[in-house]
Amino acid sequence: MASAYISTLGFGLYYYYVGIPQLYIPTLSAFVLFAIFSALSFFSVDLIILFRLSITTTLLAFFNQIYYTGGVLSSGLLEFIIPTLLAFFYRPITDRYVFMALSGLSLFAMFFLTSQGFATNLLPNEMLFSHGILCAVFIFSIVSIYTFLFRNALVVKNQKIGESMKQLQETTHKLIQSEKMASLGMLSAGVAHEINNPLNFIKGGVEILEDGLKDEKELKFEAAPSIHVIKEGLNRATVIVNSLNHFSRSTDSMNEECDLNEILNNSLVMLQPKLKYKGEVIKKFEKDKLVIIGNEGKLHQAFLNILANAEQAIPKKGGVTVITKLLKKKIVVEIIDDGEGISKENLRKISDPFFTTKPVGTGTGLGLSITYKIIEDHGGKITVASKQGKGTKFTISFNTK
Repeated sequence: MASAYISTLGFGLYYYYVGIPQLYIPTLSAFVLFAIFSALSFFSVDLIILFRLSITTTLLAFFNQIYYTGGVLSSGLLEFIIPTLLAFFYRPITDRYVFMALSGLSLFAMFFLTSQGFATNLLPNEMLFSHGILCAVFIFSIVSIYTFLFRNALVVKNQKIGESMKQLQETTHKLIQSEKMASLGMLSAGVAHEINNPLNFIKGGVEILEDGLKDEKELKFEAAPSIHVIKEGLNRATVIVNSLNHFSRSTDSMNEECDLNEILNNSLVMLQPKLKYKGEVIKKFEKDKLVIIGNEGKLHQAFLNILANAEQAIPKKGGVTVITKLLKKKIVVEIIDDGEGISKENLRKISDPFFTTKPVGTGTGLGLSITYKIIEDHGGKITVASKQGKGTKFTISFNTK
């Protein structure tokens, strides 16, 4: 629109100075029309219609100018390309072809009118050179401006395509991760079920053995330590099976009552085989239940990811401390490790999808990204504090109702 204002006003004043009403009246009228179109754009008038009217007005103004400045010999003949350039920056592709066709027809009509002697040159001879310079500068300026805009439009479009591809890649990887977690959940449920059956057999066998030894006091006394060890093993195995069952829950419901203390306990049981070789696990849990409404399976996944990162951050020996507490209207969970820590540079990136410091093939960089999303979906917030060589502290807070 700015180029239309400048061109119609500039040419209109030039033709007014030369004194050719056939040129300055329609040119300045086009300027007034552009001003009206611009004013209407601030109201509820359809911008598509205004844009089409603007291009059509431009085309008519150029046609009139070329007709009265020499027809096909006019120094402004190349102005017919400008409506097409304008249309290229408008979204409907069909408009581009329509205005390309109209520009082509206008050029063809001008050849016909010139050959038949209808087109004429009303400019004084002494003005022909200055008019040619004016048209050349205008055409060069407009083509340069629209080429620059077209290039920028392509850059923006490519950026949007790049962002879309990145989002698609992220979604695809999350879908793959989700499918993996679903498969792992099904596997965990199956393993838990298969383990549970022999555990029941062992439990029944111990009960039968205890009943048989009721009257054998001496033998019962001797067998008591062994029975105690078997029962302890049964209890531990039962806890692991229960943790697997909690972890494998695949419901999408967000209306479950989730006890954070129990979820953290289950997650620690899942990681116990690895944590027990690294060092001590210290639990400082709130005595009362800390319940939030959400999805138990997803919260298991989130806390398991954080605890797994804590375990992996400890190179050889160290410890993990898990604290839960109720502060006013917030439930706070703190997971602290004394591992290698995270650098300041990487601390800003840990929630980014696909960011990982692990070697190629050992991590997707999606664990903490998914964790952040799960906690966010539950109305929670994660903050991380870390020092290299000193350890890391994850603080997860939830609002209580």
